[in-house]
Amino acid sequence: MGRDATKKKKLKKKEANQRQEEANQLMKEKIRAKKMKMWLKLSEKEHLNDQSNELFQQLSYELFGK
Repeated sequence: MGRDATKKKKLKKKEANQRQEEANQLMKEKIRAKKMKMWLKLSEKEHLNDQSNELFQQLSYELFGK
């Protein structure tokens, strides 16, 4: 009885960890999509002020490594 309970606890913990990892991955994908959307909006503008230009450069680096 003790071994079964331990196995169940380990299984539940493993399942909880897997769900958390999936949630983290989904959040990362959502954040990347938002950054991409901001980058697209900024890239469409011809003239950017200093703050927008700095954000555009930062997003470019984060998204594309450039």
